[in-house]
Amino acid sequence: MGLGQNLKYLCSFQHSIASVCREISINRQQFNRYLRGENHPRGYNLRRICDYFNVTEAQLKLSHKEFKESYNSDSPSGIEYNPVDSALKTLNQKSVSHLEKYLGYYYEYYYSMSSPSHILRGLICLKRTGDSVYYERFERLIDNKEKGQTSYCHYKGLALFLNERIFMVDYESITNNEIVEIILFPSFKQRVSLLEGTLMGVSANPSRQPLTRHIVLEYIGSDVSLKSKLKSCYLYSPDSDLIPESIKSRLPAPLE
Repeated sequence: MGLGQNLKYLCSFQHSIASVCREISINRQQFNRYLRGENHPRGYNLRRICDYFNVTEAQLKLSHKEFKESYNSDSPSGIEYNPVDSALKTLNQKSVSHLEKYLGYYYEYYYSMSSPSHILRGLICLKRTGDSVYYERFERLIDNKEKGQTSYCHYKGLALFLNERIFMVDYESITNNEIVEIILFPSFKQRVSLLEGTLMGVSANPSRQPLTRHIVLEYIGSDVSLKSKLKSCYLYSPDSDLIPESIKSRLPAPLE
């Protein structure tokens, strides 16, 4: 009965047994037999259950008393329940189908946090890997055009779809000094051309002031030359003819 009781205990941390069965893709009647101890999962089903709950096969087969003591223990050798991992795994599985049509490359536009009088054009690539949608953002900042001093930012992140919004969280991978969140309104058109939302991060100047910006993403294709597109990524004056009017009209100038 240990395994069945252990499964019941793990399910108590989830929304419902039905949701667990859907997310693991296991027949509800079969899973009920596991919970009652009438059958033990084997092979593929056992591996899927262990992966979902982040436990090993040996741990799942412990007596219920040993399992609960280990599961709730702070000991490094115990079974550590990580609600963040579990929640992200569930969100990933639910998000992929919603995000499929948004995969590809985009230009990003927003008023720079460190140079608020200029519009920054960057590059974003959303791609699916396994059961997740990851993305990379590239920003190219020319500090002094005459001297040709250029700095680069490379952000890596995870995209999720939840309750009719696209949530994107990334970190700057070169300096490791910033985490950025972007929240976008999804497009309900079959063909995605523009996405709008809010970007939250910190300025690159010494004050590191937390700031928000309105952001617009412009779809540019599913297969582009990263090197060629990056050449047009830097700071632009708001009156530049190189920024489309349809983009500029959607970007309110910051108050600061």
